[in-house]
Amino acid sequence: MNITQLQYLISAANYGTFTKAASVHHLTVPTISQSVRQLEDELDTVIFHRTKKGITPTKEGQLILQHSVSILKSVEIMKRELSLLKEESSENIIISTIPGMVPQVVQTTIEFAKRYPLLNVQMLEGDTETVQSHVNEGYASMGLVSYSSEQQKDASFDWMPLIQGKAVLIVNKNSSLRFLNAVTAEDLRNEVFVLYRDEYIESIAHNLIVIKNRL
Repeated sequence: MNITQLQYLISAANYGTFTKAASVHHLTVPTISQSVRQLEDELDTVIFHRTKKGITPTKEGQLILQHSVSILKSVEIMKRELSLLKEESSENIIISTIPGMVPQVVQTTIEFAKRYPLLNVQMLEGDTETVQSHVNEGYASMGLVSYSSEQQKDASFDWMPLIQGKAVLIVNKNSSLRFLNAVTAEDLRNEVFVLYRDEYIESIAHNLIVIKNRL
């Protein structure tokens, strides 16, 4: 006796024919009929009266069906409780990040999934202010932002440097700047910049161009 056999048995009883039960389970009629016959042999009991019009449970069959329904309900309850137990055992980490850090977060998520199957990592994307808000309100476990070494950091957060990099200038191949061996802030004074709309990113660019030009 197994769960599948009980499912076939209940379907046959509900629809009153092996044909309909076979259709519902996408099986052949002989498969359903044989499954029921195996149960009858195992329990040494006739479960259904078989007629040309269909099938009806015997007195013993009614008892078997009652217990079969109870067994399947218990199995479903067990599955739900197991699912909840797995959810409780798993840990959720939400990472809020600016767009520039998305590739690093994605790669880290993939590596975490391989090493820790029960660890669920979710990613949120926004500007620096949004990222800080996510962390401050407890909606995100951590946040990834870009800061220059000169900027003052909010003391209400714990800060940990992960990646140290340099600002990179990308110019069109027709730009006169491409002929320079070194580019100064003065060279960039009249240039038009394309930046991600973020107050802190704009501040970094301002520091690079305006402040360094005063030195």
